[in-house]
Amino acid sequence: MTRGIYQFSRNPAFLGFDLLYTGMAAMFCNWVLLVVSVLAVVMLHLQVVEVEERFLAEAFGAEYLEYRERVCRYIGRRR
Repeated sequence: MTRGIYQFSRNPAFLGFDLLYTGMAAMFCNWVLLVVSVLAVVMLHLQVVEVEERFLAEAFGAEYLEYRERVCRYIGRRR
């Protein structure tokens, strides 16, 4: 899937989760929640995103590698 939101982000769901966590921490002005949110974002990245990226590279080969070079992991397009 490389169309729609996936032409701007390889991981739009994780980007949404990250924004939700940090937005809630900012909304409640709670430093503990902010620290927990940052830890959750880091753990999600390390445990899910990195593993998923390796799997997709193996499963789809050159096609995925080209897509990965063109689209940023969380947001934006490379030229």
